[in-house]
Amino acid sequence: MTQAGTSIEETNNDIRIRTSLIKEIYVDQYGSDSDLLNEILVDIADLYQGKWASHQTCQTGYHNLGHALDVALLTARMIGGWNKLKDADHPKIGGDLFLAAMAAALFHDSGYIKERGDDTGSGGKFSFNHEARSMALAKSYLSRGKWRNRSLELVAGMISITRFHDPLKIEGIFGSQEEEVVARMMATADLVAQMADVDYMKRIRDLYGELKEAYEFEGVEKLESKGYKVFSSAQEMIDGTVGFYENFVLPRLKQLGRMDQYLVVFFGDGRNPYLENITANLSDQLFAKRNSWQRLGEVLKDLGMATKDQIQKALDLQKQSASRSGSSTRSLRNDIIAWMEGNLIADKFLGEYLMDMDVISPPLLRKGLLHQILPTKMIESMSREELTVLLQISMLWQKIGRGNWLFTQILEMSNKLLNCEGSHILLAKTESQEMLVAIPTSPENDRQNSQSFPADKGLAGWVFSHGHPAIVSNVSEDERFDSAIDSNLHGKVETRSILAVPLHINGERIGVMEAMNKVDGKFTEHDMNTLTLVANIITVSLESVFRFQGKNS
Repeated sequence: MTQAGTSIEETNNDIRIRTSLIKEIYVDQYGSDSDLLNEILVDIADLYQGKWASHQTCQTGYHNLGHALDVALLTARMIGGWNKLKDADHPKIGGDLFLAAMAAALFHDSGYIKERGDDTGSGGKFSFNHEARSMALAKSYLSRGKWRNRSLELVAGMISITRFHDPLKIEGIFGSQEEEVVARMMATADLVAQMADVDYMKRIRDLYGELKEAYEFEGVEKLESKGYKVFSSAQEMIDGTVGFYENFVLPRLKQLGRMDQYLVVFFGDGRNPYLENITANLSDQLFAKRNSWQRLGEVLKDLGMATKDQIQKALDLQKQSASRSGSSTRSLRNDIIAWMEGNLIADKFLGEYLMDMDVISPPLLRKGLLHQILPTKMIESMSREELTVLLQISMLWQKIGRGNWLFTQILEMSNKLLNCEGSHILLAKTESQEMLVAIPTSPENDRQNSQSFPADKGLAGWVFSHGHPAIVSNVSEDERFDSAIDSNLHGKVETRSILAVPLHINGERIGVMEAMNKVDGKFTEHDMNTLTLVANIITVSLESVFRFQGKNS
């Protein structure tokens, strides 16, 4: 799927990667490649890109080629996990069924694509009948190739059970256990792939655009009379994401037999990256003010960090503050600078009032948040320590708008992740051509905070100017290192090594993130990749927080 700010070349490369992964799974499972698989992957891309004589380019932003490939790849991975078990309860799914599942996944949303000569809308108008159009298009395509006759009905049957507006009906459609299994997997993949999309929350707006077109085409009263839910806005859909997952997605996944369990088998190490992504996508919605911090209070009470009376007092303070909050018009860059300098007005949440009351410390509040956000069982199921820390950081960042204390805690977690002595964020102030040291974590935090220096000086200035990361194992041997700036920032703390990466928001370079003094050994390329990921988490979260606050002020 094409993301905002993503080039066509990057999108095409992403499509090639997913296509290659599907082919690799087939070869791994059946020992050789398949002409039919290679052919259909090319043909489906041509269909979505408007190269078929019968159809236009796909114009829907949500149901596009990227989603079709996501569903196909996820289905292939579940089949691979099933086949790994090799026991009597899991008879091997053969190559023909694998191919049928790929055909169903690739064509399951093709009904959104308009035919030549259709000048009305983008294709969203087909939201409530696209499955029938997809089934017809798949049958027509398969009948012209070297596909088994059974594949035509089987693929249509698989697509039919992705009708999520209707009750699930599987009985009588499939002729064997294996056929039903792959059908359940494909329908599961359709749900899981969309919920695990890293841009899912952003892409809900694209989905609403499609539905809005369908509302106008079908008529709201007609749809409501049929029992369909009609949304008034994209925000209503976003606000209802958690309820949608809990009340529809999870029950439907259970009806389908929790086929996603075979992803754990496929990936090994007890991991399911798709579930990890879903957890991250839902985290911000789980923190909605209407229910979030009362649950946090229960967590803090259960951990022995606060009493019932202390929590109630903090809740009362929170309610009083909410009634006094004001607003102003702000720019994104100025918002970030103002927030770093402690000037951005924002309602505090329960944990921060408890800190003000000296009931808990920032590290203890961090522990309470993590107990709320990441259940212990989930943490224990992840065998890779770095992944666990990154997931924790990512989810804590959902509350980055709340205050500097959380920023510091997250940077300290990054220090442990990189095994370094300190780190800091430097933000560029374009009007004064300076780099401002925002939140630092090092032995001399107070000295660093709010320090600034010319934006074109030192290693950070080089990274900011060039937009490239840098690793310096010995600062005395690197001409980009400015000892005068370093002495002003760090005082008596000797800087030995530095790792620096640029910070970007929507293509705009806003600053630099630096880590200093690797405790043992040298900073590596792996460290650079890790810090870059942390930097990306930071900037995406900062953008979403301040864009949201700006729109609602």
